[in-house]
Amino acid sequence: MFSPEEKTPVRIRVRQAQKCVPLAPGAPTLSSALSPWEGALLERHAHGPHSAEKHQHLSHFLCLHLSEPAPLVWQSRGKAGQTIVGPGSVVLLSRGTEDAVSFRQPVKRILLNLEPSVFQRAIPENDSGRDAELVDQWGVQDPQIEYVLRALEADLEAGLPAGRLFGDSLLSALAVHLQRRYGVTPPKGIEPRHGLPRTRLNRVIEYVEANLDREIALPALADIAGMSPHYFSEMFKLSTAFSPLQYVLRRRIERARNLLNDPGLSVFEAAVRSGFSDQSHFTKIFRRIVGVTPTRYRALL
Repeated sequence: MFSPEEKTPVRIRVRQAQKCVPLAPGAPTLSSALSPWEGALLERHAHGPHSAEKHQHLSHFLCLHLSEPAPLVWQSRGKAGQTIVGPGSVVLLSRGTEDAVSFRQPVKRILLNLEPSVFQRAIPENDSGRDAELVDQWGVQDPQIEYVLRALEADLEAGLPAGRLFGDSLLSALAVHLQRRYGVTPPKGIEPRHGLPRTRLNRVIEYVEANLDREIALPALADIAGMSPHYFSEMFKLSTAFSPLQYVLRRRIERARNLLNDPGLSVFEAAVRSGFSDQSHFTKIFRRIVGVTPTRYRALL
């Protein structure tokens, strides 16, 4: 994918000496540049020893280290330090942060840029018009951040078989977690108690049923309910006992079961008409929910 202004591949970039340059050396081994994720760009890198002179981050930035323990030397906000980073170590920096880093050994890592819009969509009721401000972290262990980044990586590597709703859900949860745990001003907590009002829930369910064979995005469901994606997800789960993603998958599998009753339709056609673009993913989800593969299910009819 190429940016319209520059005929160059879309990359995670920083400002360095009045120029925008790629943050990591070499081409990424995995990139979300062609994904439907809005406001987020993920890259996976494996490179040798590397030093990045002073640069400014243009987006909120996360780095998850994957390789064996290695020293990371850094300078930021008038401070300097050296941290041993290993599998699961996370670096977190706010947009606008200036720093310089040096890796003295080969490293493997996942990088994620998050635009302010990701935070604003996740909790708009806490949006004061100001950008999120996060407390810098150099090598913190955070299992929730690690889980989200590895899940995004796995979904991307598999070709995004779960569709946009999966990435939307993960990014919304990540934004809320970052604000609550590392925000300079944590968002005000809103604790759902009773679930969605029946009229709002019905509108969401009607939309899902009408769009099972199409891409369904979490912000679209939240807009129908008239609330933020994160708050909607919590309220929806209270109402149905399922997350929005789990609910959509179950409704798609139920449609597929009905379609498989038609001997004139192939298993692949049933998958596509139920909203699954990847047959292996369809088979995996079908077996998880129904207990047998689609082919075996049809044979038992």
